[in-house]
Amino acid sequence: MNLYEVIRWGNDADDPFTGGPDGADTCFLVRAGSVEQAAELVDAELRKLKPQRAAAFVEAVYLLGIEQSTEGTPRLLRGPYVQHAHRHGWRHWYRNEEGGAWVERPDTRAGDGQSETA
Repeated sequence: MNLYEVIRWGNDADDPFTGGPDGADTCFLVRAGSVEQAAELVDAELRKLKPQRAAAFVEAVYLLGIEQSTEGTPRLLRGPYVQHAHRHGWRHWYRNEEGGAWVERPDTRAGDGQSETA
């Protein structure tokens, strides 16, 4: 199983400065076998939260690494937590609409050690 950070841009806070689609991001730590499986788990969780100000679906997935547990069940490990999602050189996928195809983006700044937001 892989470990993913699964992200919805923004959050549902009412604060005009820190909430909404341009505020800190809604993130989840997920154990799953694929990008699609990780996104499906979080999409189901977002439907329970009934989003009001930000998208109701996952928009980005970052591959953090391989999970070493002997348990093979995909599941949410942490979240939602609200913070700015930074991609620290990890492989990353994006989609523009719910149910849309996941597209992996190449690393445009590989090797420079800089974190980058999508």
